[in-house]
Amino acid sequence: MVKIKCNLGKVRKDKKLKQTDLALMTGISQKAISELESGKSKGISFSTASKLCEALNVTLDELFEIEKDIENLEIEVLEKLSCSFCGKKEHEVDVLIISKNKKVLICSSCVERCNQLISTKKGGK
Repeated sequence: MVKIKCNLGKVRKDKKLKQTDLALMTGISQKAISELESGKSKGISFSTASKLCEALNVTLDELFEIEKDIENLEIEVLEKLSCSFCGKKEHEVDVLIISKNKKVLICSSCVERCNQLISTKKGGK
């Protein structure tokens, strides 16, 4: 999972500004600034981010950072990389096909068996 961390509070404090000072400089309400700093905000518009970057003289990379939860990603990958039909793990098969929703996986052996069943069914008509 990827998280976007807002560094607004740290950047603002490094510049020795109060939330009310930043609100006056940007036209953004002190409440909105507080919500961004506390993580209570659901999002931010490009214009708000631009105003904050300009007022604080920072880039978007300095104001926000992307945190990847690699530990949980590895656990998720290890748990899910096996055929949903025969249970073989990724390293035990030639190819492992993953559905669009990433919930169903089928290995090349099971695809081959399905093709054989379809051929047999068609031939038996």
